[in-house]
Amino acid sequence: MKIFKIIFGLAALVLIGGFGYFAIIDVQPPQSEVVKTIPNERFFNEK
Repeated sequence: MKIFKIIFGLAALVLIGGFGYFAIIDVQPPQSEVVKTIPNERFFNEK
């Protein structure tokens, strides 16, 4: 019964520590620049 309490306590410690780690860490998502060229005819009717 004592081993069960130790394992349960360690599992709880790992879960709390993991939650705290992911709550504090600054994760940067992958980013890339997106360039879209819009033709002028769409805004200025130059026909």
